[in-house]
Amino acid sequence: MNRSATKFRNALCTSSATLALFAAAGAAAQCDPADSYGAANTNTSGDLPLGVGTGDFNNDGNLDVVTGDFFGNSVSVLLGNGDGSLQAGTVIPLTETSSGFSAAAVQAEGADLNGDGWDDIVAGVQSGDLGDPGIAVLLNDGAGAFTAEPEFYAFSTQIRGLEIIDMNGDGNLDVVYANRDDDTMNIVPGNGDGTFNTEAFFDVSGGPVGVAIADFDGDGNLDVATPCVFSGEIAILAGDGAGDLNEIGRYPVNGPEGIAVGDINGDGNHDLVIPYLNGDAVEFILGNGDGTFGATQSISTGASSLPIAIALGDVNGDGFDDIHAGLFIANAVKVLLSNGDGTFDAGTDFAVGDRPRDFTFGDFDGDGNNDLAAANGASAGTATVLVNGCGGGTTCLADVNGDGAVTPTDFTAWVGAFNSNAPECDQNGDGMCTPTDFTAWVGNYNAGC
Repeated sequence: MNRSATKFRNALCTSSATLALFAAAGAAAQCDPADSYGAANTNTSGDLPLGVGTGDFNNDGNLDVVTGDFFGNSVSVLLGNGDGSLQAGTVIPLTETSSGFSAAAVQAEGADLNGDGWDDIVAGVQSGDLGDPGIAVLLNDGAGAFTAEPEFYAFSTQIRGLEIIDMNGDGNLDVVYANRDDDTMNIVPGNGDGTFNTEAFFDVSGGPVGVAIADFDGDGNLDVATPCVFSGEIAILAGDGAGDLNEIGRYPVNGPEGIAVGDINGDGNHDLVIPYLNGDAVEFILGNGDGTFGATQSISTGASSLPIAIALGDVNGDGFDDIHAGLFIANAVKVLLSNGDGTFDAGTDFAVGDRPRDFTFGDFDGDGNNDLAAANGASAGTATVLVNGCGGGTTCLADVNGDGAVTPTDFTAWVGAFNSNAPECDQNGDGMCTPTDFTAWVGNYNAGC
């Protein structure tokens, strides 16, 4: 080893100030991009699932999946086994037995609508008959099964996106959905007993096709963002906390087909991302925290990738939400890790099922980390769970001693790796063990990995 490297090693071994600096800093473990998710856990659902949600439908403590099946005119419940795997789906028809009326599902979500401690199901539906209902409600019978037939509420010609949340502050869960062809955002107020009241319509021109809900303007009330596919804009609707919405701004985007909300750059403000299907890209706008947003930015997802599903969530534990884009042709989710400054890495693809159409997050293996669930919208429908691989024991560059945590003891371990020219010394990925790897280790440590 050359003289400069020897002097560098000796300096490291005698620098108590350096060790104290790291002990004060602290860092959270962050894994390598390739470890973000493991192999796909896939099982069957009804025909052409377009939407996916979660709930614990049999109250066993394990998170389950529900899909909205368009061709099946049904929802499917896939029970979770607690380890990230799913059981085959139980298909529940969205049919009135008395009349034979049936509706196609485009979305499904789970929530306890009547306060009995059991999760119920709300499906976003559409049909050409009987006034085009917007939602179908299936109440849990308290034993993990559901009412014999759904109750239909509301009105829609082309429902796109659905959220269950208390929008009017009365403590009851309401349903919010976008109605593309009628140019409205709709709020269906819940009564707290599993039934719903008359919906309110709010004009949103341009064909709204999704729903993202957060307090965008910082006034303590929930607001709504929706992508408008015909006008090529994201519309921001401010909520008053009592169930009313008022449009306060629009931002140009290209061909939006969905929307997700999160914090990309860690500034505490809500950001928005949409898939640009025909442009093989995703676009995002950074929130300013006052209801306004910055300029539209775009990231390629690869030629002929056709991204359609979209989600934002922190997969690698660095505190920044990462983009999850469903690649319709590649049958994969592309995970674009946030760099924390409004930029992203090149992305890593993880296989899901055929034709991913919708994503949601949940802890399916009980390790405290959010995993990803996908509805795979091929006619032979399936749902997939990808287990987050960024928990303990995953590959993390700054975790030199391999104990699953990033702590000051890894500094001593790195010095040992440097002295022995061990592979763990290489922190900058150049295939060599040199003094420059110390600087790289410091950067990895301070970033969490």
